[in-house]
Amino acid sequence: MRDSGQFLLVVHEAMVKAGIDVNAIYTRLGYDAEKLPLRELRTPHQQQALFWQVVEGVTSDPDVGLHLCPHLPLFRGEVIEYLMFSSPTFGEGILRALKYIRLVSDALSVRLVHDEQGARIAVIGSTLDAPQLRHTEICVVYELIQFAQSVTELRYAPLRVKLRCSRRSPQSDYDAVFGCPVEFDGLESEIWFNPALLEFRSPRWDPDLLKLHEEFAQKRLSDLHRRDLVEQIRKVLSQRLELETCDLDDVAREVGLAPRRLRFELSRAGTSFSQIVTDFRYALARKLLARTEEPIDNIVYLTGFSEPSTFYRAFKRWCGMTPVQYRESHRAPPAGS
Repeated sequence: MRDSGQFLLVVHEAMVKAGIDVNAIYTRLGYDAEKLPLRELRTPHQQQALFWQVVEGVTSDPDVGLHLCPHLPLFRGEVIEYLMFSSPTFGEGILRALKYIRLVSDALSVRLVHDEQGARIAVIGSTLDAPQLRHTEICVVYELIQFAQSVTELRYAPLRVKLRCSRRSPQSDYDAVFGCPVEFDGLESEIWFNPALLEFRSPRWDPDLLKLHEEFAQKRLSDLHRRDLVEQIRKVLSQRLELETCDLDDVAREVGLAPRRLRFELSRAGTSFSQIVTDFRYALARKLLARTEEPIDNIVYLTGFSEPSTFYRAFKRWCGMTPVQYRESHRAPPAGS
């Protein structure tokens, strides 16, 4: 499961606005804050637990997610926001946008519930049992409220909020942040609202734009599926490369696609199986040469080559240096030199 870097960007901006030392956080995480391409990132969801653990440690605030909420900028949602605006009603817009929630996160589960009890948006921010992820869910619930208010021209107002997590700050702090009574320890987080808002007519409804936005959302989702497929292939390569049993047919079987379909999907993604294998071998060879003392003869086989001479020729073609030269160029200079 992976999350869009846009969520991290929103949290990053909130931390900066709140005066939190973001450089200390990223240093502990091993990131360069200046070079971190937040918008382009799509990070493994389990990393959020470590991220929030570090944020708690730097701020000494066990309820930092709640306290960041007033500083969170509105999550624009890009194509999801466009779908909401161009749909005829708020209710239809929610249902349409939820079809593409994976563009934001694979781990985020959001449902619209409308029954005899009333209307609510139900949220589960993660299936992982990590207490630090309470911060993600609190921020997601807050952002959903702000987003709903934005697309309904401030007509949306939560009647009550129920969170899955337990209370860590005074009750009044939660009520003030969410603008309504807040309950805790639910099976899922819920944002209750007036069902009449489901019929709110969007002043920007445009059937032609709606069609274009939905086509664009579908393209984004298809592109994401293909990126995930490339990641699956790389994972298979990491497990099978040294076994010399990772031709296209083998890998296609591992990822559950027919070989012809796999070729087609990779072509649509602008790459090929042979290119992925080549890139993977080159990246692995660089890593082993620069960061380990693994004998080069072993690296030959770890990168899937059958003969040292073939590996040497390929590596020289890739970077213009022999493996020995590359390793020497990445050795740390002797102390005192």
